Amino acid sequence: MIILGIDPGLAHTGWGVIETRGSVCRARAYGCVATRSSEPIDQRLGTIYDEVARVIETYHPTHLAIEKIFFGENVRSAIATAQARGVAIVACARAGLEVGEYTPMQIKQAVVGTGGADKYQVIYMVRHVLALDHDPHPDHAADALAAAVCHANLSRTKSLARDAAPDQIREAELAQMEYDRVESREVTAAATATRLARREQRNRRSAL
Repeated sequence: MIILGIDPGLAHTGWGVIETRGSVCRARAYGCVATRSSEPIDQRLGTIYDEVARVIETYHPTHLAIEKIFFGENVRSAIATAQARGVAIVACARAGLEVGEYTPMQIKQAVVGTGGADKYQVIYMVRHVLALDHDPHPDHAADALAAAVCHANLSRTKSLARDAAPDQIREAELAQMEYDRVESREVTAAATATRLARREQRNRRSAL
């Protein structure tokens, strides 16, 4: 599976492409799309779209992992990020990528093991998981790689759960069948004992 991770932003949109083989994840490429505040908004968004489309055409990812955003105190910044996020998703949707959206806490939890991890812990684990010989930079690219690793980990967990489900269902069915057989034997034994007891009572009455 080839996953494109994206950390959206109007000024800087980080991207990272990883490939998974079983439980092994390796980075194929990463980078950052930068736009200037002096440029018109349509040009800035167009640049992000074009660069994301170029990455897709070059590396042929099948899945997108992108960070969700929340509207906090800085609404203007959140709106700008949402615009950049939107054009990135459109570029991926047109290429037919399967989209996975994750909160920052979900990404930290999947990559580091705790939703309260700081950025240095995230960078360290991304480097370790992807077997890089250096810290990925800039931070936006590292965050994009983290999103991709998060998607890989959660997809693998879901796949294992799906594979295990048929076996668990079969075990439950077998257990139920065995329970039914035991219950049937007990019912039969009880019915037989009742018949014998009644027969013995009749025989005693006849003897009297």
